Amino acid sequence: MKQLPHHSPPRRGGLAPRSASPGGRSLKESVVRPDEMSRRSSIEASPSRARASRHPIRAASLPVDGASSPAPRAGESSALQHALRQYEELYDLAPLCLLTLDRRGIMLTLNERAARLVALPIQWLRGRPFLVFVAGHDVGRFLELLSRLRHAPGVRQMLEIELCVNDRFVPVQVWMGSSRRVNEIIYHMAIVDLSEVRAIEKELKEALNNWYSLVQSAPDIIMTVDHNSHITFANRHVWGYSARALAGTRLTDYVSEKYRAKLKKCVGTAFTGQPTAFECCGVNGDKRWYSFSFGPVHHDSQTAKEAKTTTVTIRDISEHKRIEQSLRKSREQLREFAGRLDQAREEERTRVAREIHDQLGQALTILKMDLSWLKAQTHSGDGAPKKIKSMIAHVDQTIETVRKIVTELRPSILDEIGLPAAIEWQLSQFQERTGIRGIFESSRGSDTFELSRDVGAALFRVVQEALTNIVRHAGATEVRIGMKSLGNVLTISITDNGRGITRQQINDPRSFGIVGMKERVHRIGGQFNIYSSPGRGTRIEISTPPND
Repeated sequence: MKQLPHHSPPRRGGLAPRSASPGGRSLKESVVRPDEMSRRSSIEASPSRARASRHPIRAASLPVDGASSPAPRAGESSALQHALRQYEELYDLAPLCLLTLDRRGIMLTLNERAARLVALPIQWLRGRPFLVFVAGHDVGRFLELLSRLRHAPGVRQMLEIELCVNDRFVPVQVWMGSSRRVNEIIYHMAIVDLSEVRAIEKELKEALNNWYSLVQSAPDIIMTVDHNSHITFANRHVWGYSARALAGTRLTDYVSEKYRAKLKKCVGTAFTGQPTAFECCGVNGDKRWYSFSFGPVHHDSQTAKEAKTTTVTIRDISEHKRIEQSLRKSREQLREFAGRLDQAREEERTRVAREIHDQLGQALTILKMDLSWLKAQTHSGDGAPKKIKSMIAHVDQTIETVRKIVTELRPSILDEIGLPAAIEWQLSQFQERTGIRGIFESSRGSDTFELSRDVGAALFRVVQEALTNIVRHAGATEVRIGMKSLGNVLTISITDNGRGITRQQINDPRSFGIVGMKERVHRIGGQFNIYSSPGRGTRIEISTPPND
């Protein structure tokens, strides 16, 4: 059997060969034989047959040469013509390329979309072999399909091949079946142009390759896991295992026992659509720290409902933890150092206050006594008593100044009576000095609450600093200080009706008064909170650590 030579597709406006190599009735040789040219020419010469060759129903309804056909009735002819016109419209509007071929592969009918696919007019294509458009490397497969369908009428088969149109290859999907008409085999073809599909597939493949390259080069470990924590994808070698070896294993098996329940809970939370994360140490036996971040969730591609996998990003945070621990240690050391400075400052204030009280106060008292004696010994006529009286007044004023200095350095009332009395006294002094109304309230038990010397001093200094800030910045007309004990915790609140402050001002590191108060409270293990808004005053709450 001779192989049918492949014909290049005709260019637009050109002519294509109308016959192939001569031979018998073999399928691979059945293109157009010279002895059949006259019969086909007679078909093309007939206008009715030429129109019918565009549509299969009309073509099939024509009589075979030499056979007679009974004339249809008038009503039947009109209905038939109407049905044919409707079919012709649907045939040309079909979104697929539709063709019919005879047993030799000659195109009998085709629609507009098929003509546009090969970029040639329908009138030129009718009566020419479809094989001339099949790419050379697919000719054998196409002929095999024709051969199979020739012996299996009614069977439908699909084949993906390439057509050669205007010197370029066009990928198509061919659906073909066959049927018999008056002892003739007719092939029915539906062709889908895959050009756009292939272009999209190419873009998707390139995007997938780019994504995979990006994922592989990512500094983090990226995995996908299912509901049972089974790893379905890993981007690289990790923990001594290749990405392929990790697939199918449980992620929870690589963390230490104490973290497994938490990791399993995080996986479950991730499948609810909520992002979640946690940190653990000792993955696969090492001593490094890792953070696990879950999300997003990937759904089933068929149902688009059931979540199948979730993405987990694993980052080595050992260095971050080391720096964090170092910063925490440095912060604790600085806080301890600042606390020791405050303690030393309080001790020094106490010592200076005691020295001033004991030495300077005593000396001034003796000086006053001597001046009083001297006044009694002098005569009133020489003016000395008047001068001595003035000196005694100056000494009294100096003694009062010394008493104030001693009190500010370390109020003796704080050590002698306790914190509530010291705060109440400080508030009365504040009201007397500034004219701002002060209200002190204490609940039962707060005045007997036991505090260490350092804690009491720290709380008193915070109250002093709060009152100083009110004078400088609040513009308030009233200050209310409350003390109450709740179990083994003492709470102090300082509230004013001033202009208030913003959250930005509260968190500003340059707000040294607030920073100082926070640090004092934190050093004794207490809680410090500020509640304020512009125009609505400020409330400071201090809570002592539990008194065990």
